[in-house]
Amino acid sequence: MAVAYKKEEILSASRVAWSFGKVLTDLKAQHRRRVVVLKNNQVEAVIVPVDDYEKMAEALDLLEHMEIHRLVTQRARKKGKKPVSLESLLKEQRLAIERRPDCRSRR
Repeated sequence: MAVAYKKEEILSASRVAWSFGKVLTDLKAQHRRRVVVLKNNQVEAVIVPVDDYEKMAEALDLLEHMEIHRLVTQRARKKGKKPVSLESLLKEQRLAIERRPDCRSRR
């Protein structure tokens, strides 16, 4: 997916390395929304404030949950399909779930 960046958002990797403290200060003070890091004229990274990153991570989680819900709803509407237990699915696929010890039992 192509994203458009403003000229003032783009910095070379060497400039970011030399002024990393200032880059972080500018992001924290909201003087910059993001910093796009170029290496050999290619976008290598985008640095964003932690609050923005957490919002993006939450949005991604929500999208994943919505997709799972869509798939479950779609499959539930199909007639004639017999439900399969987790145990039989794991056995069929020759998989095993590693059981973790109960954290409460360590006390």
